[in-house]
Amino acid sequence: MTRIYLIITGIIGAALGTMILFAPVAFYAGYGIEPAGQVNLLNELRSHGLSLLGAGLFIASGAFLPRFGALATVVAAGLYISYGLSRLVAVALDGMPSSSLLLAAGVEIAIGLVGVALMLRSPRAATA
Repeated sequence: MTRIYLIITGIIGAALGTMILFAPVAFYAGYGIEPAGQVNLLNELRSHGLSLLGAGLFIASGAFLPRFGALATVVAAGLYISYGLSRLVAVALDGMPSSSLLLAAGVEIAIGLVGVALMLRSPRAATA
């Protein structure tokens, strides 16, 4: 089960990072955000694309390299929970975003909690 989790969450992270880095206008248009022509905003949006891509690749590698499995599970859980909770902080500070961003928050938190459950279930992950 952990292996499947790492593959899926790694692919999601790598795909999102790739889109944010190389096609931010198209990616953010799906959320109703129009950054086209705003050089500073595009720079800021792209800035976390490569780190998300790298994290996704590391997470997926944990499915195939057992020595990284436990750490990759921790990274995945932390990454997704932090994205989801950051969105909730934004709701508290800035107000309600679009329903697609609220859905993203829920999915991110759920994915992160699955990782936490897998860590708690696995004695090997708990000791890493």
